[in-house]
Amino acid sequence: TRPAAAGRPCQGAVVRGVRGIMEPEYFVKALGKHCRDAGVEGCLEDFESPPGRKPDPRLVHMSEWFKSLSPSDRDMVAKAMQEAADATLHGVLCVLDGVRPIESGSEKSRFQLIAQKGAEQSIICPGGEELHVLKQSL
Repeated sequence: TRPAAAGRPCQGAVVRGVRGIMEPEYFVKALGKHCRDAGVEGCLEDFESPPGRKPDPRLVHMSEWFKSLSPSDRDMVAKAMQEAADATLHGVLCVLDGVRPIESGSEKSRFQLIAQKGAEQSIICPGGEELHVLKQSL
């Protein structure tokens, strides 16, 4: 890939002519695995066994409720949590893509996301394909 022309981003654009270190598809997949999925799994583990010597009373209460559910109801809760986490990830990607405003007023901020490792940089957003669209295709 090559650097983005002014006003025309390209997917996985490489900054200053150096080789790109991260492609948008990898970034979106990694968010799904390490944020969305890991977040849901961590919450479910906490519902099974609240962490710490003195767990948060709210978490203890949720844990007691969750453990009182039948296995099929627990599975349904896990599916609902996955849907909510997926919708949240989608929403964040929409914000980064500029299709879901988070500011009032007519002029909105534009977001740029750059992955940098040492002297290497890759433009993740804006890219050739919007991140929220890319997520839906994976």
